[in-house]
Amino acid sequence: MREVAEHRLAQRIRELRQGKSMTIRQVSELAGLSKGLVSKIETCKVSPPIATLAKIADALSVSLGEFFEWSEGDNGRVYFPKSSRQAVRGRRTSSNYVYELLAPGRRHRDMQPTIVSIDGKSYKFSLLDHAGEQFVFLLEGEMDYIVDDKTYHLVPEDTLYFDARAPHGPKLTKSQKARYLVVFSST
Repeated sequence: MREVAEHRLAQRIRELRQGKSMTIRQVSELAGLSKGLVSKIETCKVSPPIATLAKIADALSVSLGEFFEWSEGDNGRVYFPKSSRQAVRGRRTSSNYVYELLAPGRRHRDMQPTIVSIDGKSYKFSLLDHAGEQFVFLLEGEMDYIVDDKTYHLVPEDTLYFDARAPHGPKLTKSQKARYLVVFSST
């Protein structure tokens, strides 16, 4: 099922790019990503982290919700029970995280809520940046979260809010696991 979701995401990104008559090179330049990476994302050879998806969405002038092809809820409302959520493993990237979109049915949104799960045994630390703002709420575990040149040590129920244009990302030791809610806006 996860494999199907990854392929659906890759196909949707390609459809949106082609629908705007844009080349992979144009998208990569606007997103600040390599042409090869965008191509690998569209062919489902790489599972991009949320920050990379946000950059591609910005380059295509669409909300992140446009990448996920579910129907609109009533009057823009989305009810999405836990039993319907799909975890997508970033297994084609060195970051090796799992994320669950919490409101995939709503397009044209100002924010994207997601649950991210990371195991320090397999996670490779890296900093990412993207347009917008980001909110982090640690649900389980413990981790350091880097924003620019500052390190924040988070334990359950700690929060962090920041400008997502600053390089940021979780940093875990091999023995740590973390599960957190992240809400970010792409504008």
